[in-house]
Amino acid sequence: MNWKIPLAWLTLCSILVLCFPAVTQAAAGDKKVRLPDFPVLINGQTLDNQKLKYPFFVYKDITYLPLTWEYTRALAIALSFDQEKGLQLGRGGGQLSGRFIGWKKEAFRPDLSGSNPRNRAYTATLPDFPVTISNSYIDNASEPYPLLEWNDVTYLPLTWKYAHDMLGLELVWDETKGLNVIGGQQQVLGAIYYDDADYLYMYPELVTEPGRSGLKVKKSLEETPIWMTEEETGELRKRVEELERKNAGEPVSLETKDDGLYYQGLRLMTKEQMTVSPGEAGMAYIRELKGARFELPSGITLVSVEKITAYNIGRSLYEYRTFLILGKEVSEIMELKPLDRIIANDDGSFWLVSNGMPTHGRIMTGTQRLALLDAKGNVRLANEVLSESEIVVPGVSTPGLKDLLTDDGRLLLYRSGISNDGNFTPQDTQGYYWLDTGFNVSKADALDALAKDESSPDRPSLNKSVYMGSDRKFYLLRTKNNTIFNYSDNKTGRWYDYEFLTTP
Repeated sequence: MNWKIPLAWLTLCSILVLCFPAVTQAAAGDKKVRLPDFPVLINGQTLDNQKLKYPFFVYKDITYLPLTWEYTRALAIALSFDQEKGLQLGRGGGQLSGRFIGWKKEAFRPDLSGSNPRNRAYTATLPDFPVTISNSYIDNASEPYPLLEWNDVTYLPLTWKYAHDMLGLELVWDETKGLNVIGGQQQVLGAIYYDDADYLYMYPELVTEPGRSGLKVKKSLEETPIWMTEEETGELRKRVEELERKNAGEPVSLETKDDGLYYQGLRLMTKEQMTVSPGEAGMAYIRELKGARFELPSGITLVSVEKITAYNIGRSLYEYRTFLILGKEVSEIMELKPLDRIIANDDGSFWLVSNGMPTHGRIMTGTQRLALLDAKGNVRLANEVLSESEIVVPGVSTPGLKDLLTDDGRLLLYRSGISNDGNFTPQDTQGYYWLDTGFNVSKADALDALAKDESSPDRPSLNKSVYMGSDRKFYLLRTKNNTIFNYSDNKTGRWYDYEFLTTP
């Protein structure tokens, strides 16, 4: 009997048996993926997925982003690889912020050297290295939507957790336009400071071309914002300052004496209050003391004093005091620093509004306040009555907007949801309310969605991002991605930084 053939056969079978578990394991690690049947965009730029060298894929109905150099640069994803630590992803890679004349936005040019037929079967695999996203280790093998590999490129699932929460990307879905992935944007649109019948006028967050000084945005939000020249912006600022002066009170002269600061023979501040201690750091000195007067029909005069302390380090400290004068009696309204607006009520009382104490580009906590002044000179602070740390009156900072009360005399206000107990305790009051002179409050339910939007992490500054126009409509500026939302008409305008900036 010839034993050679059976022996060879047994040897071959043994080899196959030994190899079979490994083959099964490799197959189990494979993931069937497909090309998306909808358009995909990066920062508003539609991609030809069938021509991309590294196309987008869909796995378990989740879109996957290829982590190539072009995409991570465009979306500002920081990517690094270490043999020991594996793949590490985070925010802040790619496009660098340019805040100087001559800086150019790097253009996004995807590699279109590929060929990806729709009828082809695509298979991706699990990567064999550790993955960390925003300093959080990802147990990739147990994730329902793991990171995958295809043609030696790692793919990231665009779940809300990974894309939005951990990497700061914005995902916008449109039934017609498809999935738009937004990131790495230079914020160009700044605060809205004025509006007229047709336009919103905005400060720029950055200027890279000489001669540009501001932007105007059509209120329809359907056209690209227009850069304004320095001359145009200067003329507009003069008009705005003229309107602001009408609300800022009449400038008055203040007299400095040995024992303090006086207005028409009445002492407002003591010598200690209006001077600087010789031992104060920075060689501080009082640069200016400015006064403004508000004459009220009830015979009450309000005088606002601005004290500017200068330091040799190039900074200045601004302090504000508000004084109530009735006859020859002077008292300080301690709660209001500064006094920004006076709103007359039909019953002879006045709302006194403070937009807050600015310091180092921010508003000092606990200084956005609202008070009621009656005809007898009594002051009642709404922050204390409502136990609210911050109260903002929408429209107070809008130049030219005079009528801030409803027909029945109520005032719209925004409550921060932080207590006024000194501990700044969170409470369930954040949102918009109507307030009357009897301090009766009622929820402005129609603005609940607006209040929710204001508390989102994308918009940390209420003063900067919400603007009530002269048309009494709410315009919300996103603090990233150059987006304006007209809440009142449910319209959104979104622009990309390459529409504002020169690209090479």
